[in-house]
Amino acid sequence: MTNSLTYYPEAPVRKFSRGAVTFLTLGAFLATLGLSMKFYAYDKLAVVPLDQNTRPVLTDDNATFFDADNVAPGSGPIQTTITVIGDPDAAKEASDEVGVESGVFTKGQDTDNNGEAPPIFFYESTFAIDRVTGAAVDWSGATENGEPQTFEGQIIKFPFNTQKQTYKYWDGTIGAAMDMKYEGTEKVEGTDGSIDTYRFAGTVPETVFATREVPRGIFGLEDTRSVEATRTYTNNRTIWVEPETGAMVKVEEDQKQMLIWDEPGSVPVVAMDTVSSFTPETIQGNIDTYKSKSAALRAVRTWLPLVLGGIGALLILLGAVLAFRFKSDNSGGYAKNDVDTPVSV
Repeated sequence: MTNSLTYYPEAPVRKFSRGAVTFLTLGAFLATLGLSMKFYAYDKLAVVPLDQNTRPVLTDDNATFFDADNVAPGSGPIQTTITVIGDPDAAKEASDEVGVESGVFTKGQDTDNNGEAPPIFFYESTFAIDRVTGAAVDWSGATENGEPQTFEGQIIKFPFNTQKQTYKYWDGTIGAAMDMKYEGTEKVEGTDGSIDTYRFAGTVPETVFATREVPRGIFGLEDTRSVEATRTYTNNRTIWVEPETGAMVKVEEDQKQMLIWDEPGSVPVVAMDTVSSFTPETIQGNIDTYKSKSAALRAVRTWLPLVLGGIGALLILLGAVLAFRFKSDNSGGYAKNDVDTPVSV
């Protein structure tokens, strides 16, 4: 008679819980992603594009001005066209020179009543700005109307994450920075939607900024010759800024320019008296461009890293709990739910 021996082979033991590994891996990924958004992604997103090419337009249907075409006072609609064009090649040179990541732009501004030369007012400048703050940097290639210039303050935009404070803003007419003070929040309405903004306002007091050769007769004097009249300027400027992007959604300028000839009996002449503001098309274009960008930047800057980090931390905690329970359940050398199969010899 043969004796039969029966024994139970040792079951293979898994050293890790698949669920714990999954939770720990996913949690670590989300936590890392949240940190990278907070400390890396936002800095890469919140920069001025180097190849910017924009053309905002301001109008006033009831302006008063000196009509250079007819050499006489005039009135009616005027239009101011501003072009801003980036120069990526010059930006690299400027960045190397000033030691700050910079953008270089040329800004042209033309105001006229009929689009024919000479315009009522013309201005052109080339400058470098910090790509994050939007403020001017001291670059050797900066010019204003063909002459070297040292710019100061904001020129074409406000900083990303604009604060409720006073900013320096460059006024090209007087060639100097003015104060733009925070006044409050305001919803700017477009033709198809709206956007929340910060409203800034500032005033340029009456300032002599140029001379202009004009007939002596326009001042109520006998028209015997041309004279070099003094040109003065004052401006009450309001800018509505989308705070996340620093974009100027709407601009309004209540400005007055005068021609003055210092001689007894001379009567000052209005060179330009206007309340000009961005056209509805320009405002709506800005809303379409910056509303979605604002939402994305705000998410990356504020709640999205916290949400991802929080979910990541929770998953890591759950993974650690599962790993601990798995280890406790298998402390005797058998995996949970493993089945012993008897073998007879």
